Amino acid sequence: MEKLLNMLGYYKRKKKKEYKPIRYIQSDEPIDIGEKLKKLMIEGNKWAREREKEDYELVGMFFTIVLLIEHKLVNLLKVIDDDIENKMLGAKIDVFKDFLKIYTPEEDEDIEEYRKLIQPLNEIKKVRNSLAHDVTKPRFEYRELTQTDSYVKKRRPDMYDKFKDCEDDRGKCLGLLATFGFVLSFEIAKLRVGIEH
Repeated sequence: MEKLLNMLGYYKRKKKKEYKPIRYIQSDEPIDIGEKLKKLMIEGNKWAREREKEDYELVGMFFTIVLLIEHKLVNLLKVIDDDIENKMLGAKIDVFKDFLKIYTPEEDEDIEEYRKLIQPLNEIKKVRNSLAHDVTKPRFEYRELTQTDSYVKKRRPDMYDKFKDCEDDRGKCLGLLATFGFVLSFEIAKLRVGIEH
């Protein structure tokens, strides 16, 4: 009966999560936990200690740019979604896609120009997620930003020329991301001009 009701969508029993049992250390003698406690406390800190100052600067600037991009998206999208500020970047990008589906462009406005922002946004989100969820990844590389590179190269070749030959991969990454952030700010501002806030 449960299967039939499930198929019809009337009844759903939540599956209980199955976890492995916790196995506790068994010993008749007292255990000296001092050394083990220290070892467990510092586990994973090695990656943070091995990072260079430049890695922290790159990641810090990257997240600053990402936060500015999210802020620009929030300023636009709160006209259609009251809860947009509480959403993750991926969900904000999805709402942006939905916004573009319902947005009525002006006569001389090309909606495709706004849609071209989506691929670089998704690529930046992917890099953001990899940095935010993997402590072992101290930096990202320019080759991870191919969609963003292609977009900026076509959209603002003048600005692209300023950083394209930079020998320092970090500088090149930041030049690309800052340029994309600038272009996105301009495009979002264009969308907001004719909308009541």
